[in-house]
Amino acid sequence: MIDAQSSPRRGFTLFEVAISLGLLAFGVVSVIMLFPMGIRAQQLARFQLYAAAKAEEMVECFSTTHNANPAIDVEAYDAWDVPVGRRSLAWDLESRLASHRFGMLPLPLEIARRIDSDGDEIQHILAEGGYLYYSQPMATSNLEEQAMSAAPPNEAQRLVFAVTGYAQSNAIGLLPQKSWPYVVPYPSPPSYGPHKPDTFIGGSGTVTTANTPGFDANAATSIICWEANTPNGTPLPGADPEIKGVFDAYVAYYTAPKATVTEALATAYLQAALLYCARKITDTTQLSGFISPSSPSTFPYDTEIFIPGTNPVGASPAMTSLLWKQVQAMRFLSHAATCMTRWHTLSELSGAGLAIPALSGSPALTLTNDLIVYYHERCLRLAMTFAASFPYDWGCPRPLQRTIMTDYPLIEYDMFSPPLTGKIFSGSVAASSIDAAQWRPLGAQPVQNPGVSYQYPGRPLPAPGSAGDAGFWGDRSHVTLTRAFDAAERCRQIVFWAVDWQSYEDCETAPSAPVDASKYPFRAPVDGEDLNARLNTEFRDEQIYAFRNPEKVLSFSNALAPLKDTGASVLADELLNNMSNSFPPDQGSSTNAKSVFSGLYGGDRNFNKVLDRGPVPRSVRLRAIPVGRFNYYDPRLTAIVR
Repeated sequence: MIDAQSSPRRGFTLFEVAISLGLLAFGVVSVIMLFPMGIRAQQLARFQLYAAAKAEEMVECFSTTHNANPAIDVEAYDAWDVPVGRRSLAWDLESRLASHRFGMLPLPLEIARRIDSDGDEIQHILAEGGYLYYSQPMATSNLEEQAMSAAPPNEAQRLVFAVTGYAQSNAIGLLPQKSWPYVVPYPSPPSYGPHKPDTFIGGSGTVTTANTPGFDANAATSIICWEANTPNGTPLPGADPEIKGVFDAYVAYYTAPKATVTEALATAYLQAALLYCARKITDTTQLSGFISPSSPSTFPYDTEIFIPGTNPVGASPAMTSLLWKQVQAMRFLSHAATCMTRWHTLSELSGAGLAIPALSGSPALTLTNDLIVYYHERCLRLAMTFAASFPYDWGCPRPLQRTIMTDYPLIEYDMFSPPLTGKIFSGSVAASSIDAAQWRPLGAQPVQNPGVSYQYPGRPLPAPGSAGDAGFWGDRSHVTLTRAFDAAERCRQIVFWAVDWQSYEDCETAPSAPVDASKYPFRAPVDGEDLNARLNTEFRDEQIYAFRNPEKVLSFSNALAPLKDTGASVLADELLNNMSNSFPPDQGSSTNAKSVFSGLYGGDRNFNKVLDRGPVPRSVRLRAIPVGRFNYYDPRLTAIVR
């Protein structure tokens, strides 16, 4: 007989089972809770890699991609008459890369304003006028958009980013009133080129309608010598009307038909160059030593490039009034003398030489081979020395043989003086009654002999402090480009967040972010053209990179595209597929063209060729997760690493 009280227990009580199940459930739930944390950590790590790669790509593109936009007008009456003097070409990362070429696209403000972030940083950036950006659906390639095809889903588009920290006040890359430096080969004749015969040129006798070889055969094509422009025969301040005689003699020689070209025309050109020398160098002793030194074959260039006794290189700008005249005089004289070698052999010029008679005030000369070589060598040395020593003296063009970065003067806008307003030259904005305004330009040194521009030679650029300045130039005490600075003053930051903004129902139908007006490549003023005509300029996308809507390639070209059903094809509605070489749909002054240019119809932002609508309504706010911050150097000058 077995005692029941001494038998072993064969199971758990219900209480023990409940405790065990509770412990097991706690462990399983704990493990399950770790899964999303792990997935989130994995996603965060992946987006951090995307952000690092994108930041490196952006800074590399900003630092190395060329800055040419050759199909854009750069000169005009005033800064507001062309787009280059404003934000479109600012040398800031977001301005440079917010382009259809470089893949940094502003997120529509309607969407950006619904995104929350730590410390409300995104909304603070938007409130200060900044943008939130997303990347194009393919890697930055700088290819022609015609070569682009439908893009596969790109998770990197869930990255959004902004540039924080205030941009520095940049140097002016292109001064609209005169886009200096002008570059010509040395030696050379007076600078000239084809130009419409607009009334603002007014070059009485300066503009010729001769059919110049190498230009349009149309007889109405004009050639203008901007260096000598004298409207109605009245010399302009800063212009050099004495060049006119050299220019006229050269045109007569160069444009004559081959059958009628004679040595007499070449001699007349040389005599005109000698006369120019005499008018610029009025001291007869100095003139004689300049055009006919006693020993031209052994001329001491190292010590006597400029006329001995004139203002030496290194003197203050106010003391260099004669130096640019010597450079120009030798430039024309050397070119004219070399033209004589077409008519005379080396042996003829190496003997007694060729007698060039005096004419109408030009000095007589015996031209020899040694003199021709001397003219050429002294011309080059004068030009090189002058350009290197006086970067802010614009009395003569820079030599093509030494085009370097220091030829570009340091000019900035004076942010601490009242701006220039309308009625300076061209007055109001377009045909409106609104006075235009722009900050005053300010050079690191006072610009000497600014002269006239090629495109608008009827409006001379005043010299700082001159009687005609009229407050055009800024206050010299406000120059900042040459001041010492701390590295922290040039530091800005690219901040990245991850957010699924494409889940919004209007991710592709929301209008583009506002486009700066300077992004429209309108042309400079021309006689007889109103603003509408200027807006109808040809869009040469193979030659412009900083203009048009950054979302241009992805934008819809009509109002029907955003009304289509979700998933419907938009292949025929994209701007890319509606472009033509003559008249793209975002070009011109029509209401539809303005809407397309501004991106009011939205766009195929993931470039999959169908209209997408996400499941998230507009009323929902999304939270962006920070994934990276990257510091970079913000330059004030236009600079390319390689």
